[in-house]
Amino acid sequence: MIFSPIIQYFRFRALICLALVFCVTQMGFSQTINTKSPADYSITTSYEQLHIIEAEAAEASEFDKLRNIIRIHVSKSKKENNPIELARAFYHLIFIEESQLALAYADSIILITENSDHKSYPTLGYTLKANLFYDQGKFQPALDNFLKAYNLALEKENKEDQGEISLAIAAIRNINGQHYAAADLYKRSLNLLKQNENFPDAYYEDYSTLLYNLSLTYLRLSQIDTAKFYVRKGLKLAQSLKKTDDFRDFVLVDAQINYYQKDYKKSKDSLLKYINKLEGTERAIKLYYLGKIEKFLKNDKLAMAYFKEIDSIVSLSGDPFGEVKDVYQQLIIYSVLEDNEKEQIEYIEKLIHNDSILSSAQENVNNQVVIAYDIPDLKRQKLKAEKQLEAKTFYIIGIAVFAGIAILIGIYFFLRSRNIRKRLNILMEGGEVQIYETKQVTEHPSSVPIEIRKEILSKLNAFENSDRYLNKDLDLSNLANDLGTNTTYLSTIINHYKKVNFPNYLKDLRIRAAINRLSKDPDLLKYNHQGLAEIFGFKTGESFSKAFYKKTGVSPSMFLNELKSRETSRHL
Repeated sequence: MIFSPIIQYFRFRALICLALVFCVTQMGFSQTINTKSPADYSITTSYEQLHIIEAEAAEASEFDKLRNIIRIHVSKSKKENNPIELARAFYHLIFIEESQLALAYADSIILITENSDHKSYPTLGYTLKANLFYDQGKFQPALDNFLKAYNLALEKENKEDQGEISLAIAAIRNINGQHYAAADLYKRSLNLLKQNENFPDAYYEDYSTLLYNLSLTYLRLSQIDTAKFYVRKGLKLAQSLKKTDDFRDFVLVDAQINYYQKDYKKSKDSLLKYINKLEGTERAIKLYYLGKIEKFLKNDKLAMAYFKEIDSIVSLSGDPFGEVKDVYQQLIIYSVLEDNEKEQIEYIEKLIHNDSILSSAQENVNNQVVIAYDIPDLKRQKLKAEKQLEAKTFYIIGIAVFAGIAILIGIYFFLRSRNIRKRLNILMEGGEVQIYETKQVTEHPSSVPIEIRKEILSKLNAFENSDRYLNKDLDLSNLANDLGTNTTYLSTIINHYKKVNFPNYLKDLRIRAAINRLSKDPDLLKYNHQGLAEIFGFKTGESFSKAFYKKTGVSPSMFLNELKSRETSRHL
Protein backbone atom coordinates (compact mmCIF):
# COMPACT_ATOMS: atom_id res chain seq x y z
CA MET A 1 0.00 0.00 0.00
CA ILE A 2 1.34 3.45 -0.90
CA PHE A 3 0.60 6.55 1.15
CA SER A 4 0.47 10.23 0.30
CA PRO A 5 3.16 12.67 1.47
CA ILE A 6 0.84 13.79 4.26
CA ILE A 7 0.64 10.34 5.84
CA GLN A 8 3.66 8.59 4.33
CA TYR A 9 5.46 8.58 7.68
CA PHE A 10 3.19 5.68 8.69
CA ARG A 11 4.89 3.60 6.03
CA PHE A 12 8.23 4.72 7.44
CA ARG A 13 7.14 3.60 10.89
CA ALA A 14 5.94 0.28 9.51
CA LEU A 15 9.38 -0.32 8.01
CA ILE A 16 10.96 0.34 11.40
CA CYS A 17 8.46 -1.99 13.06
CA LEU A 18 9.71 -4.75 10.76
CA ALA A 19 13.37 -3.94 11.43
CA LEU A 20 13.85 -6.54 14.13
CA VAL A 21 12.14 -9.25 12.08
CA PHE A 22 14.50 -8.47 9.21
CA CYS A 23 17.38 -8.45 11.68
CA VAL A 24 16.48 -11.94 12.82
CA THR A 25 16.39 -13.11 9.20
CA GLN A 26 19.77 -11.51 8.46
CA MET A 27 21.32 -13.31 11.43
CA GLY A 28 20.45 -16.53 9.67
CA PHE A 29 17.90 -17.63 12.24
CA SER A 30 14.96 -19.35 10.61
CA GLN A 31 12.45 -21.62 12.28
CA THR A 32 8.72 -22.04 12.68
CA ILE A 33 7.23 -19.62 15.19
CA ASN A 34 6.71 -21.35 18.51
CA THR A 35 3.24 -21.02 20.00
CA LYS A 36 4.26 -21.76 23.59
CA SER A 37 2.85 -19.51 26.32
CA PRO A 38 5.01 -16.88 28.11
CA ALA A 39 5.25 -19.18 31.12
CA ASP A 40 7.28 -21.59 28.97
CA TYR A 41 10.04 -18.99 28.54
CA SER A 42 12.78 -17.80 30.90
CA ILE A 43 16.08 -15.92 30.83
CA THR A 44 17.64 -19.09 29.47
CA THR A 45 15.60 -18.71 26.28
CA SER A 46 17.75 -17.52 23.36
CA TYR A 47 17.43 -13.96 22.10
CA GLU A 48 16.49 -15.28 18.67
CA GLN A 49 13.49 -17.12 20.14
CA LEU A 50 12.47 -14.01 22.12
CA HIS A 51 12.64 -11.91 18.94
CA ILE A 52 10.34 -14.29 17.12
CA ILE A 53 7.71 -14.56 19.86
CA GLU A 54 7.74 -10.78 20.36
CA ALA A 55 7.19 -10.20 16.64
CA GLU A 56 4.38 -12.77 16.64
CA ALA A 57 2.62 -11.21 19.65
CA ALA A 58 3.00 -7.68 18.25
CA GLU A 59 1.55 -8.70 14.89
CA ALA A 60 -1.40 -10.41 16.59
CA SER A 61 -1.91 -7.42 18.96
CA GLU A 62 -1.56 -9.78 21.95
CA PHE A 63 -0.18 -7.06 24.20
CA ASP A 64 -0.40 -8.90 27.54
CA LYS A 65 1.59 -11.75 26.08
CA LEU A 66 4.03 -9.26 24.56
CA ARG A 67 4.57 -7.49 27.91
CA ASN A 68 5.37 -10.80 29.62
CA ILE A 69 7.94 -11.74 26.98
CA ILE A 70 9.49 -8.26 27.12
CA ARG A 71 9.92 -8.60 30.92
CA ILE A 72 11.92 -11.78 30.30
CA HIS A 73 13.86 -10.07 27.51
CA VAL A 74 14.70 -7.09 29.77
CA SER A 75 15.79 -9.33 32.68
CA LYS A 76 17.99 -11.47 30.44
CA SER A 77 19.70 -8.52 28.75
CA LYS A 78 20.31 -6.71 32.07
CA LYS A 79 21.74 -9.84 33.67
CA GLU A 80 24.05 -10.40 30.69
CA ASN A 81 24.87 -6.66 30.43
CA ASN A 82 23.79 -6.60 26.77
CA PRO A 83 22.73 -3.00 25.90
CA ILE A 84 21.69 -3.81 22.31
CA GLU A 85 19.29 -6.51 23.43
CA LEU A 86 17.95 -4.24 26.18
CA ALA A 87 17.30 -1.61 23.51
CA ARG A 88 15.49 -4.20 21.39
CA ALA A 89 13.26 -5.03 24.34
CA PHE A 90 12.46 -1.34 24.94
CA TYR A 91 11.75 -0.98 21.24
CA HIS A 92 8.57 -3.05 21.48
CA LEU A 93 7.37 -1.12 24.53
CA ILE A 94 7.41 2.12 22.57
CA PHE A 95 4.54 0.90 20.40
CA ILE A 96 2.28 -0.21 23.23
CA GLU A 97 2.82 2.53 25.83
CA GLU A 98 1.35 6.04 26.09
CA SER A 99 3.29 8.79 24.35
CA GLN A 100 5.17 10.20 27.37
CA LEU A 101 6.31 6.80 28.56
CA ALA A 102 7.13 5.82 24.99
CA LEU A 103 9.35 8.90 24.71
CA ALA A 104 11.12 7.85 27.92
CA TYR A 105 11.84 4.42 26.41
CA ALA A 106 13.16 6.05 23.23
CA ASP A 107 15.48 8.18 25.37
CA SER A 108 16.58 5.03 27.18
CA ILE A 109 17.46 3.35 23.89
CA ILE A 110 19.57 6.39 22.98
CA LEU A 111 21.28 6.48 26.39
CA ILE A 112 22.19 2.79 26.67
CA THR A 113 23.45 2.50 23.07
CA GLU A 114 25.12 5.93 22.89
CA ASN A 115 28.63 4.51 22.53
CA SER A 116 27.64 1.42 20.55
CA ASP A 117 29.43 0.40 17.36
CA HIS A 118 26.23 -1.22 16.06
CA LYS A 119 25.28 0.21 12.67
CA SER A 120 21.63 0.83 13.69
CA TYR A 121 22.11 2.20 17.22
CA PRO A 122 21.52 4.73 18.69
CA THR A 123 20.14 5.82 15.30
CA LEU A 124 16.95 3.82 15.83
CA GLY A 125 16.34 5.53 19.18
CA TYR A 126 16.40 8.99 17.61
CA THR A 127 14.20 7.78 14.74
CA LEU A 128 11.60 6.34 17.11
CA LYS A 129 11.65 9.54 19.18
CA ALA A 130 11.13 11.61 16.01
CA ASN A 131 8.12 9.49 15.05
CA LEU A 132 6.56 9.97 18.46
CA PHE A 133 6.88 13.76 18.15
CA TYR A 134 5.46 13.51 14.64
CA ASP A 135 2.42 11.67 15.97
CA GLN A 136 1.82 14.58 18.34
CA GLY A 137 2.09 17.13 15.51
CA LYS A 138 5.34 18.52 16.95
CA PHE A 139 7.19 18.79 13.67
CA GLN A 140 10.17 20.85 14.84
CA PRO A 141 11.41 18.39 17.51
CA ALA A 142 10.54 15.56 15.11
CA LEU A 143 12.77 17.14 12.47
CA ASP A 144 15.55 17.74 15.02
CA ASN A 145 15.61 14.06 15.95
CA PHE A 146 15.38 12.85 12.37
CA LEU A 147 18.40 15.03 11.56
CA LYS A 148 20.36 13.55 14.49
CA ALA A 149 19.44 10.07 13.28
CA TYR A 150 20.48 10.97 9.73
CA ASN A 151 23.87 12.26 10.85
CA LEU A 152 24.44 9.05 12.80
CA ALA A 153 23.47 7.00 9.74
CA LEU A 154 26.04 8.96 7.74
CA GLU A 155 28.67 8.43 10.42
CA LYS A 156 27.98 4.69 10.50
CA GLU A 157 27.72 4.52 6.67
CA ASN A 158 24.29 2.92 6.92
CA LYS A 159 22.82 3.74 3.51
CA GLU A 160 19.51 1.97 4.20
CA ASP A 161 18.89 4.13 7.27
CA GLN A 162 19.97 7.23 5.33
CA GLY A 163 17.41 6.52 2.62
CA GLU A 164 14.52 5.88 4.99
CA ILE A 165 15.25 8.89 7.22
CA SER A 166 15.57 11.12 4.15
CA LEU A 167 12.03 10.18 3.18
CA ALA A 168 10.77 11.06 6.67
CA ILE A 169 12.50 14.46 6.53
CA ALA A 170 11.01 15.03 3.07
CA ALA A 171 7.55 14.25 4.47
CA ILE A 172 7.92 16.90 7.19
CA ARG A 173 9.15 19.51 4.72
CA ASN A 174 6.31 18.66 2.35
CA ILE A 175 3.70 19.08 5.07
CA ASN A 176 5.15 22.46 5.99
CA GLY A 177 4.91 23.78 2.44
CA GLN A 178 8.55 23.20 1.46
CA HIS A 179 7.58 21.24 -1.64
CA TYR A 180 10.69 22.05 -3.65
CA ALA A 181 12.94 20.85 -0.83
CA ALA A 182 10.84 17.68 -0.50
CA ALA A 183 10.99 17.03 -4.24
CA ASP A 184 14.76 17.49 -4.14
CA LEU A 185 15.07 14.90 -1.34
CA TYR A 186 12.78 12.46 -3.14
CA LYS A 187 14.76 12.80 -6.38
CA ARG A 188 18.04 12.31 -4.52
CA SER A 189 16.65 9.13 -2.92
CA LEU A 190 15.44 7.96 -6.32
CA ASN A 191 18.88 8.49 -7.88
CA LEU A 192 20.50 6.51 -5.04
CA LEU A 193 17.97 3.72 -5.47
CA LYS A 194 18.65 3.52 -9.21
CA GLN A 195 22.28 2.66 -8.49
CA ASN A 196 21.14 -0.77 -7.31
CA GLU A 197 20.93 -3.60 -9.78
CA ASN A 198 17.38 -4.56 -10.82
CA PHE A 199 16.04 -1.86 -8.48
CA PRO A 200 12.39 -1.85 -9.73
CA ASP A 201 11.91 -5.46 -8.60
CA ALA A 202 14.45 -5.78 -5.79
CA TYR A 203 13.38 -2.49 -4.17
CA TYR A 204 9.81 -2.31 -5.37
CA GLU A 205 8.28 -0.82 -2.19
CA ASP A 206 10.85 1.97 -1.98
CA TYR A 207 10.70 2.68 -5.72
CA SER A 208 6.90 2.75 -5.94
CA THR A 209 6.65 4.96 -2.82
CA LEU A 210 9.11 7.46 -4.31
CA LEU A 211 7.20 7.55 -7.60
CA TYR A 212 3.97 8.11 -5.71
CA ASN A 213 5.34 10.86 -3.45
CA LEU A 214 7.04 12.62 -6.37
CA SER A 215 3.80 12.62 -8.34
CA LEU A 216 1.86 14.15 -5.44
CA THR A 217 4.60 16.67 -4.65
CA TYR A 218 4.73 17.95 -8.23
CA LEU A 219 0.95 18.06 -8.25
CA ARG A 220 1.13 20.38 -5.22
CA LEU A 221 3.66 22.47 -7.14
CA SER A 222 1.17 22.68 -10.05
CA GLN A 223 3.71 20.99 -12.33
CA ILE A 224 1.09 18.77 -13.91
CA ASP A 225 3.22 17.30 -16.69
CA THR A 226 5.93 16.19 -14.26
CA ALA A 227 3.33 14.73 -11.89
CA LYS A 228 1.83 12.82 -14.82
CA PHE A 229 5.27 11.48 -15.77
CA TYR A 230 5.78 9.84 -12.36
CA VAL A 231 2.20 8.55 -12.21
CA ARG A 232 2.60 6.80 -15.56
CA LYS A 233 5.80 5.14 -14.36
CA GLY A 234 4.03 4.02 -11.18
CA LEU A 235 1.02 2.66 -13.06
CA LYS A 236 3.22 0.70 -15.45
CA LEU A 237 5.31 -0.71 -12.60
CA ALA A 238 2.34 -1.71 -10.42
CA GLN A 239 0.53 -3.28 -13.39
CA SER A 240 3.58 -5.28 -14.49
CA LEU A 241 4.03 -6.74 -10.98
CA LYS A 242 0.27 -7.12 -10.41
CA LYS A 243 0.25 -4.89 -7.33
CA THR A 244 -3.46 -4.11 -7.35
CA ASP A 245 -3.55 -1.85 -4.29
CA ASP A 246 -0.65 0.24 -5.56
CA PHE A 247 -2.16 0.39 -9.03
CA ARG A 248 -5.36 1.73 -7.47
CA ASP A 249 -3.45 4.42 -5.57
CA PHE A 250 -1.69 5.61 -8.72
CA VAL A 251 -5.04 5.65 -10.55
CA LEU A 252 -6.43 7.90 -7.80
CA VAL A 253 -3.52 10.34 -8.12
CA ASP A 254 -4.09 10.28 -11.88
CA ALA A 255 -7.72 11.18 -11.14
CA GLN A 256 -6.52 14.27 -9.26
CA ILE A 257 -4.32 15.20 -12.22
CA ASN A 258 -7.27 14.72 -14.58
CA TYR A 259 -9.28 17.08 -12.39
CA TYR A 260 -6.69 19.84 -12.77
CA GLN A 261 -6.58 19.15 -16.51
CA LYS A 262 -10.38 19.62 -16.50
CA ASP A 263 -11.05 16.08 -17.71
CA TYR A 264 -13.84 15.82 -15.14
CA LYS A 265 -15.50 12.71 -16.54
CA LYS A 266 -12.35 10.60 -16.45
CA SER A 267 -11.47 11.94 -12.99
CA LYS A 268 -14.95 11.22 -11.64
CA ASP A 269 -15.08 7.68 -13.10
CA SER A 270 -11.76 6.74 -11.46
CA LEU A 271 -12.70 8.24 -8.10
CA LEU A 272 -16.10 6.53 -7.98
CA LYS A 273 -14.55 3.20 -8.92
CA TYR A 274 -12.33 3.10 -5.83
CA ILE A 275 -13.80 5.54 -3.31
CA ASN A 276 -15.60 2.86 -1.29
CA LYS A 277 -12.30 1.04 -0.69
CA LEU A 278 -10.84 4.07 1.10
CA GLU A 279 -11.18 5.15 4.71
CA GLY A 280 -10.38 8.14 6.92
CA THR A 281 -8.35 11.06 5.63
CA GLU A 282 -7.47 9.19 2.43
CA ARG A 283 -11.18 8.89 1.62
CA ALA A 284 -11.87 12.50 2.61
CA ILE A 285 -9.22 13.84 0.20
CA LYS A 286 -10.74 11.94 -2.73
CA LEU A 287 -14.27 13.00 -1.73
CA TYR A 288 -13.05 16.59 -1.99
CA TYR A 289 -12.32 16.16 -5.69
CA LEU A 290 -15.69 14.47 -6.27
CA GLY A 291 -17.35 17.42 -4.55
CA LYS A 292 -15.46 19.95 -6.67
CA ILE A 293 -16.38 18.09 -9.86
CA GLU A 294 -20.08 18.02 -8.93
CA LYS A 295 -19.85 21.71 -8.04
CA PHE A 296 -18.48 22.43 -11.51
CA LEU A 297 -21.27 20.33 -13.04
CA LYS A 298 -23.83 22.44 -11.10
CA ASN A 299 -24.90 19.43 -9.00
CA ASP A 300 -24.78 21.50 -5.81
CA LYS A 301 -26.75 19.10 -3.59
CA LEU A 302 -24.49 16.16 -4.44
CA ALA A 303 -21.41 18.35 -4.00
CA MET A 304 -22.60 19.39 -0.54
CA ALA A 305 -23.30 15.75 0.35
CA TYR A 306 -19.66 14.95 -0.38
CA PHE A 307 -18.47 17.98 1.60
CA LYS A 308 -20.67 17.03 4.56
CA GLU A 309 -19.21 13.52 4.55
CA ILE A 310 -15.74 15.09 4.64
CA ASP A 311 -16.89 17.16 7.63
CA SER A 312 -17.96 13.96 9.40
CA ILE A 313 -14.61 12.26 8.70
CA VAL A 314 -12.52 15.23 9.82
CA SER A 315 -14.66 15.79 12.94
CA LEU A 316 -14.23 12.13 13.91
CA SER A 317 -10.51 11.81 13.12
CA GLY A 318 -9.36 15.28 14.16
CA ASP A 319 -6.98 15.09 11.18
CA PRO A 320 -7.63 18.03 8.81
CA PHE A 321 -5.92 18.27 5.42
CA GLY A 322 -5.09 21.35 3.35
CA GLU A 323 -8.22 21.42 1.23
CA VAL A 324 -10.54 21.17 4.23
CA LYS A 325 -10.62 24.97 4.48
CA ASP A 326 -12.22 25.14 1.03
CA VAL A 327 -14.71 22.45 2.12
CA TYR A 328 -15.92 24.52 5.08
CA GLN A 329 -16.01 27.70 3.02
CA GLN A 330 -18.30 25.93 0.53
CA LEU A 331 -20.50 24.63 3.36
CA ILE A 332 -20.70 28.12 4.89
CA ILE A 333 -21.81 29.63 1.56
CA TYR A 334 -24.36 26.84 1.08
CA SER A 335 -25.78 27.32 4.58
CA VAL A 336 -26.15 31.05 3.88
CA LEU A 337 -28.04 30.35 0.65
CA GLU A 338 -30.21 27.82 2.49
CA ASP A 339 -30.95 30.36 5.27
CA ASN A 340 -29.56 27.94 7.84
CA GLU A 341 -27.82 30.14 10.39
CA LYS A 342 -27.19 27.31 12.85
CA GLU A 343 -25.20 25.35 10.27
CA GLN A 344 -23.44 28.56 9.21
CA ILE A 345 -22.21 29.15 12.78
CA GLU A 346 -21.23 25.48 13.17
CA TYR A 347 -19.20 25.45 9.95
CA ILE A 348 -17.51 28.78 10.77
CA GLU A 349 -16.45 27.35 14.14
CA LYS A 350 -15.08 24.23 12.46
CA LEU A 351 -13.25 26.29 9.85
CA ILE A 352 -11.59 28.38 12.57
CA HIS A 353 -10.69 25.26 14.59
CA ASN A 354 -9.23 23.24 11.71
CA ASP A 355 -7.46 26.22 10.23
CA SER A 356 -5.73 26.82 13.56
CA ILE A 357 -4.59 23.18 13.62
CA LEU A 358 -3.19 23.45 10.11
CA SER A 359 -1.60 26.83 10.80
CA SER A 360 0.19 25.66 13.93
CA ALA A 361 1.74 22.81 11.91
CA GLN A 362 3.10 25.08 9.17
CA GLU A 363 5.71 27.81 9.25
CA ASN A 364 5.21 30.01 6.24
CA VAL A 365 4.15 33.52 5.38
CA ASN A 366 0.72 32.52 4.11
CA ASN A 367 -0.26 31.38 7.57
CA GLN A 368 0.50 34.85 8.92
CA VAL A 369 -2.22 36.21 6.61
CA VAL A 370 -4.62 33.54 7.80
CA ILE A 371 -3.92 34.26 11.47
CA ALA A 372 -3.93 38.06 11.12
CA TYR A 373 -6.91 38.44 8.80
CA ASP A 374 -8.98 35.38 7.89
CA ILE A 375 -9.60 33.99 11.37
CA PRO A 376 -10.55 37.36 12.96
CA ASP A 377 -12.83 38.02 10.00
CA LEU A 378 -14.50 34.63 10.41
CA LYS A 379 -14.99 35.33 14.10
CA ARG A 380 -16.71 38.62 13.22
CA GLN A 381 -18.92 36.76 10.72
CA LYS A 382 -19.83 34.22 13.39
CA LEU A 383 -20.76 36.95 15.89
CA LYS A 384 -22.85 38.73 13.29
CA ALA A 385 -24.65 35.53 12.31
CA GLU A 386 -25.41 34.77 15.99
CA LYS A 387 -26.94 38.22 16.50
CA GLN A 388 -28.97 37.92 13.30
CA LEU A 389 -30.23 34.52 14.41
CA GLU A 390 -31.57 36.05 17.63
CA ALA A 391 -33.01 39.27 16.14
CA LYS A 392 -34.31 38.48 12.64
CA THR A 393 -36.44 35.98 10.83
CA PHE A 394 -35.11 33.57 8.24
CA TYR A 395 -36.86 35.52 5.50
CA ILE A 396 -35.22 38.86 6.34
CA ILE A 397 -31.79 37.27 6.60
CA GLY A 398 -32.23 35.60 3.20
CA ILE A 399 -33.22 38.88 1.54
CA ALA A 400 -30.26 40.72 3.12
CA VAL A 401 -27.76 38.07 2.07
CA PHE A 402 -28.94 37.91 -1.54
CA ALA A 403 -29.10 41.69 -1.82
CA GLY A 404 -25.59 42.03 -0.43
CA ILE A 405 -24.24 39.39 -2.78
CA ALA A 406 -25.90 41.08 -5.77
CA ILE A 407 -24.43 44.48 -4.84
CA LEU A 408 -20.96 43.02 -4.28
CA ILE A 409 -21.09 41.16 -7.59
CA GLY A 410 -22.11 44.33 -9.41
CA ILE A 411 -19.34 46.38 -7.81
CA TYR A 412 -16.83 43.64 -8.47
CA PHE A 413 -17.55 43.38 -12.19
CA PHE A 414 -17.60 47.17 -12.62
CA LEU A 415 -14.22 47.60 -10.91
CA ARG A 416 -12.80 44.58 -12.70
CA SER A 417 -13.78 45.91 -16.13
CA ARG A 418 -12.34 49.35 -15.35
CA ASN A 419 -9.09 47.92 -14.02
CA ILE A 420 -8.62 45.61 -17.01
CA ARG A 421 -9.05 48.51 -19.43
CA LYS A 422 -6.59 50.57 -17.41
CA ARG A 423 -4.01 47.78 -17.44
CA LEU A 424 -4.50 47.24 -21.18
CA ASN A 425 -3.91 50.94 -21.88
CA ILE A 426 -0.70 50.83 -19.84
CA LEU A 427 0.54 47.85 -21.84
CA MET A 428 -0.38 49.44 -25.18
CA GLU A 429 1.34 52.69 -24.26
CA GLY A 430 4.60 50.89 -23.67
CA GLY A 431 4.32 50.76 -19.90
CA GLU A 432 6.64 48.22 -18.35
CA VAL A 433 5.20 45.18 -16.63
CA GLN A 434 6.97 44.93 -13.29
CA ILE A 435 9.39 42.04 -13.54
CA TYR A 436 11.38 40.84 -10.60
CA GLU A 437 14.59 42.78 -10.09
CA THR A 438 16.97 42.23 -7.21
CA LYS A 439 15.44 43.98 -4.23
CA GLN A 440 17.43 46.35 -2.04
CA VAL A 441 17.50 44.53 1.26
CA THR A 442 19.26 45.25 4.52
CA GLU A 443 19.35 41.63 5.65
CA HIS A 444 20.83 38.72 3.74
CA PRO A 445 20.11 35.00 4.04
CA SER A 446 22.59 33.59 6.55
CA SER A 447 22.26 30.12 5.03
CA VAL A 448 24.07 31.25 1.83
CA PRO A 449 27.76 32.32 2.13
CA ILE A 450 28.35 35.90 0.94
CA GLU A 451 30.65 35.00 -1.98
CA ILE A 452 28.24 32.37 -3.26
CA ARG A 453 25.36 34.84 -2.84
CA LYS A 454 27.09 37.51 -4.92
CA GLU A 455 28.06 34.99 -7.59
CA ILE A 456 24.51 33.64 -7.92
CA LEU A 457 23.01 37.16 -8.12
CA SER A 458 25.50 38.11 -10.83
CA LYS A 459 24.76 34.98 -12.83
CA LEU A 460 21.00 35.48 -12.40
CA ASN A 461 21.34 38.98 -13.83
CA ALA A 462 23.09 37.56 -16.91
CA PHE A 463 20.44 34.84 -17.13
CA GLU A 464 17.63 37.44 -17.08
CA ASN A 465 19.26 39.34 -19.93
CA SER A 466 19.57 36.21 -22.07
CA ASP A 467 16.84 34.13 -23.67
CA ARG A 468 17.73 30.88 -21.88
CA TYR A 469 14.57 31.13 -19.81
CA LEU A 470 12.53 30.47 -22.98
CA ASN A 471 13.58 26.79 -22.83
CA LYS A 472 10.35 25.08 -21.79
CA ASP A 473 12.23 22.13 -20.21
CA LEU A 474 14.17 24.39 -17.84
CA ASP A 475 13.58 23.67 -14.16
CA LEU A 476 15.22 24.61 -10.87
CA SER A 477 17.70 21.71 -11.00
CA ASN A 478 18.77 22.52 -14.58
CA LEU A 479 19.29 26.20 -13.80
CA ALA A 480 21.20 25.38 -10.60
CA ASN A 481 23.53 23.16 -12.62
CA ASP A 482 23.95 25.88 -15.29
CA LEU A 483 24.83 28.45 -12.62
CA GLY A 484 27.22 26.11 -10.83
CA THR A 485 25.26 25.92 -7.58
CA ASN A 486 22.63 23.75 -5.88
CA THR A 487 18.85 24.01 -5.77
CA THR A 488 18.74 25.00 -2.09
CA TYR A 489 21.02 28.02 -2.54
CA LEU A 490 19.36 29.07 -5.80
CA SER A 491 15.83 28.75 -4.40
CA THR A 492 16.83 30.74 -1.28
CA ILE A 493 18.37 33.57 -3.35
CA ILE A 494 15.36 33.85 -5.67
CA ASN A 495 12.87 33.78 -2.81
CA HIS A 496 14.83 36.29 -0.71
CA TYR A 497 15.95 38.82 -3.33
CA LYS A 498 13.28 38.45 -6.01
CA LYS A 499 10.50 37.99 -3.45
CA VAL A 500 8.93 35.22 -5.55
CA ASN A 501 9.28 31.45 -5.93
CA PHE A 502 11.11 29.88 -8.87
CA PRO A 503 8.13 28.90 -11.10
CA ASN A 504 6.64 32.42 -10.92
CA TYR A 505 10.08 33.98 -11.44
CA LEU A 506 10.49 31.94 -14.65
CA LYS A 507 6.94 32.61 -15.85
CA ASP A 508 7.31 36.36 -15.36
CA LEU A 509 10.55 36.51 -17.33
CA ARG A 510 8.77 34.72 -20.17
CA ILE A 511 5.76 37.04 -20.01
CA ARG A 512 8.07 40.07 -20.15
CA ALA A 513 9.66 38.63 -23.30
CA ALA A 514 6.21 37.91 -24.78
CA ILE A 515 4.94 41.47 -24.21
CA ASN A 516 8.07 43.08 -25.63
CA ARG A 517 8.27 40.90 -28.73
CA LEU A 518 4.54 40.93 -29.50
CA SER A 519 4.55 44.73 -29.32
CA LYS A 520 7.46 44.97 -31.77
CA ASP A 521 6.95 42.05 -34.17
CA PRO A 522 3.56 42.04 -36.02
CA ASP A 523 4.38 38.62 -37.55
CA LEU A 524 3.86 37.02 -34.14
CA LEU A 525 0.22 38.17 -34.06
CA LYS A 526 -0.78 35.37 -36.45
CA TYR A 527 0.01 32.68 -33.85
CA ASN A 528 -2.63 31.19 -31.58
CA HIS A 529 -2.06 30.70 -27.85
CA GLN A 530 -0.44 27.27 -28.30
CA GLY A 531 1.96 28.67 -30.86
CA LEU A 532 2.90 31.55 -28.60
CA ALA A 533 3.34 29.13 -25.72
CA GLU A 534 5.90 27.18 -27.76
CA ILE A 535 7.78 30.38 -28.64
CA PHE A 536 7.91 31.76 -25.12
CA GLY A 537 8.76 28.61 -23.16
CA PHE A 538 5.35 27.36 -21.97
CA LYS A 539 4.21 23.77 -22.47
CA THR A 540 0.56 24.54 -23.20
CA GLY A 541 -1.51 27.42 -24.46
CA GLU A 542 -3.53 27.27 -21.26
CA SER A 543 -0.45 27.69 -19.03
CA PHE A 544 0.68 30.65 -21.18
CA SER A 545 -2.74 32.30 -20.89
CA LYS A 546 -2.92 31.83 -17.12
CA ALA A 547 0.59 33.20 -16.57
CA PHE A 548 -0.07 36.19 -18.86
CA TYR A 549 -3.30 37.11 -17.08
CA LYS A 550 -1.82 36.60 -13.61
CA LYS A 551 1.07 38.95 -14.36
CA THR A 552 -0.71 41.66 -16.36
CA GLY A 553 -4.34 41.42 -15.24
CA VAL A 554 -5.25 41.28 -18.95
CA SER A 555 -6.02 38.17 -21.00
CA PRO A 556 -3.63 37.49 -23.90
CA SER A 557 -6.62 37.45 -26.28
CA MET A 558 -7.55 41.00 -25.33
CA PHE A 559 -3.93 42.16 -25.66
CA LEU A 560 -3.51 40.47 -29.07
CA ASN A 561 -6.82 41.87 -30.37
CA GLU A 562 -5.81 45.37 -29.34
CA LEU A 563 -2.41 44.96 -31.03
CA LYS A 564 -4.07 43.68 -34.21
CA SER A 565 -6.57 46.54 -34.17
CA ARG A 566 -3.84 49.15 -33.84
CA GLU A 567 -1.72 47.44 -36.49
CA THR A 568 -4.67 47.54 -38.90
CA SER A 569 -5.34 51.22 -38.12
CA ARG A 570 -1.69 52.04 -38.72
CA HIS A 571 -1.92 50.75 -42.31
CA LEU A 572 -5.19 52.55 -43.18
